[in-house]
Amino acid sequence: MGAHSIDEEGEAAPKARRSIYTVVLDWLSKQERGRVLDAPAGYGYLARRLSEMGYEVVCGEIDPDIFKAHGIECVPTDLNRGIDAPDASFDYVCCLDGLEHMTDPYRAVAEFARVLRPGGTAIFSLPNYSNMEKRFKYAFKGYLTRPKTAEDFRREGSNLFNFHNSPLTITILDLMFAINGLRVVAILRDRRKKKQDLFLPFVLGLKLMAALSPRASRQKHRYDLTLRNEVILGGNTLIIITRKDEGSGLVP
Repeated sequence: MGAHSIDEEGEAAPKARRSIYTVVLDWLSKQERGRVLDAPAGYGYLARRLSEMGYEVVCGEIDPDIFKAHGIECVPTDLNRGIDAPDASFDYVCCLDGLEHMTDPYRAVAEFARVLRPGGTAIFSLPNYSNMEKRFKYAFKGYLTRPKTAEDFRREGSNLFNFHNSPLTITILDLMFAINGLRVVAILRDRRKKKQDLFLPFVLGLKLMAALSPRASRQKHRYDLTLRNEVILGGNTLIIITRKDEGSGLVP
């Protein structure tokens, strides 16, 4: 942990892919500054960058001992249980590479929505379990996330939060957000994955099949979500921008 939690400049290092932070920080650099909850905060890389950009940052982390961003508050936070903060107390919440580690991601999203003010923005990143590559892998291998053993569990200190416990597909995410009053306003990609181009003929076939299907069938199977280019042709990561308002579901 120690060797990877600090970068070459002695500051908190990225815990997720650096490209994810680059996209999220670029998006937030263009927004009005406000109060941010960053959870899980990891080593504190995002928190440090946001603080330098003028945001007021509060961090939550299930293992706060790993947090290395000095001068920024980090409180012990198990997102499966709750967030120790008042209702509507943040302008933004950031959950980067967090939901897939939750054993109760529904509770986590409900808590994020609770502490977010009306009109506030919640940003999530997580593995793209709905792209074409994952579909093929599931068809041939029978799993969405790499299998783990009891020995892996013991090696990780008997902590489930070190595993991908919840492989959330785009339709489950949409439901999770909608029932908590979060409307998805954008899906961003951290980087283009050229391998996805190999699946383009299959994607075009699926889109043609969907176009020829009855409207009721298209709605039932949520082709508007599952065949969305940012999803089915997306890379390893989905970066989802949501806003708390009276709407629900994905913006067309």
